[in-house]
Amino acid sequence: MSRFPAILALAAALILSACYPPVTSHQVGTTVGIKNDPAVVGVWRAPGDKEHRPTYLHFLPRLEGPMAVLMVEGGPQPDGDWNEVSVTTARFGTFGFMNARLISGNGKSIEDQPEGTIPLLYRFGAKGRLLLYLPDETATKAAIKAGKIKGTITDNGKGDAVITADGAALDKFLSSPAGQALYIKPTTFTRVE
Repeated sequence: MSRFPAILALAAALILSACYPPVTSHQVGTTVGIKNDPAVVGVWRAPGDKEHRPTYLHFLPRLEGPMAVLMVEGGPQPDGDWNEVSVTTARFGTFGFMNARLISGNGKSIEDQPEGTIPLLYRFGAKGRLLLYLPDETATKAAIKAGKIKGTITDNGKGDAVITADGAALDKFLSSPAGQALYIKPTTFTRVE
């Protein structure tokens, strides 16, 4: 999956159910507080390229519970993909984590997904851009195998990586340089609204 920008890889994984991104059995941020980050609320756009359409993320705030995020593949061509994602956030100073859980893909519920949430790293870059990182599958599996973080690699034919460390160990690892090394290439979004 590392060939595609992070969010496009996530969308492809959801639609095709081929290889699912690494997940955590506990949400990231339990030691610093999980709450909705108002800085991400609104509509964000990542440009497309020759192979991919532009991608839009619409973060919808809620009074209680996780934010709803609509991920839409834009453009004038028919049959664009869209997904609904449930997201909570936690800030660690200059960066944060989104705990993402898929709700639906193209109007159909996502049933064949591992338990837990996808730990997306996010930062704000120059000119108010949102940099969103998906954990690298190969790096995550290597960290689990090396004992850097507690986890499993499922024997479901897909080899999904699941980080099973408790909340405190998860926060400590992912906020460390070794944990940050799991996040290699960002997708850059620009605020639309």
